[in-house]
Amino acid sequence: MKTRQSSRKKINLPGRYISGSGELQDVVLRDLSPSGCRFDLGLRRLTQGSPLQIYVAGTGPHRGIVKWVAGGEAGLGFLVPLPESQFGRFQSSHIPDPVDRNIGVGLDDIGQIKPQRFC
Repeated sequence: MKTRQSSRKKINLPGRYISGSGELQDVVLRDLSPSGCRFDLGLRRLTQGSPLQIYVAGTGPHRGIVKWVAGGEAGLGFLVPLPESQFGRFQSSHIPDPVDRNIGVGLDDIGQIKPQRFC
């Protein structure tokens, strides 16, 4: 059994890939490491061993090979590992899953309040 060179971090980032057909497909990355990622496929089909170019949170293209496909998800191994500095930026830009934010659980109406930057 193969083992990963680095552990993957759970994450929820927008991504977009280009497969051999040249069509852009939007995806959500569910975990990420410097050496690869896992993302939801939805109704799309990919084949193990297929080359892809993926854009992660507006960066890329990052070239990779589909390592596995199962249960509506795919695992991609990057041909060139992500630099640690870039990987760190992805981790700090984590967008929590709606489940993590308790969406729809007794929220008050905020009316006409304008959003404010806090970072």
